[in-house]
Amino acid sequence: MTLAGLPSQAAAAEAQLPSTPAAYVAWLEAQPEPGAVETAAQFKALPKEKQERFLGYLNKPDHVEAFMDVAQNPTKGQSVLAGGDIVISKEEANSSAGSSSNSPSMLAKAASRDMSAWHSVSDTIFGVKVTTVKLGVNYRVSGKRVTAVLNGWASHTNWVPALSFDNQPIKNWISADPGNNAHSETIWTGKFALYGTWSCRQRVWADQDGFKGGYLKRV
Repeated sequence: MTLAGLPSQAAAAEAQLPSTPAAYVAWLEAQPEPGAVETAAQFKALPKEKQERFLGYLNKPDHVEAFMDVAQNPTKGQSVLAGGDIVISKEEANSSAGSSSNSPSMLAKAASRDMSAWHSVSDTIFGVKVTTVKLGVNYRVSGKRVTAVLNGWASHTNWVPALSFDNQPIKNWISADPGNNAHSETIWTGKFALYGTWSCRQRVWADQDGFKGGYLKRV
């Protein structure tokens, strides 16, 4: 990440960084998104010393590289930093909506069913979840084959005042044989005051058995 070079930019960015626990709570309680009040309550429950350290971590995202390391490593489920103060983890899951066909039981193997799978990466500070990016794919299976990608979806939570991010339109496709996986992909772009901009590609894929893989990689 690159520090902002102009004094005017730096001054504007500094104004976005909560310098006291009270300022951070006030910012959280002013947010309209679901979960903000709950997050404020979790933060206020921390001892004052941890609240101060929380803000130090929040305003200096030095753990971004570790965030990417966990996201890109297929065998790494989480990373613990700063003596356990920060935990970065990834999750994945899948579900089935059941058969979407009224075929008789003798044709059950050919019946289609709608399925969903998702992949997420999040970080917590002292047990308080700070950011999450999540990408999912909804798709249709007939027998042992993926026959359609219905849509992809993306969501995020962000309780970092100086951070803003969004994502590009989601791309969906079915990979060629022998993979035959349903894929969804998007590009996230984050802008952090004083620390510049980063972009990451998030992808998730799944087949008739459910979730197969996912990653978040810097681009």
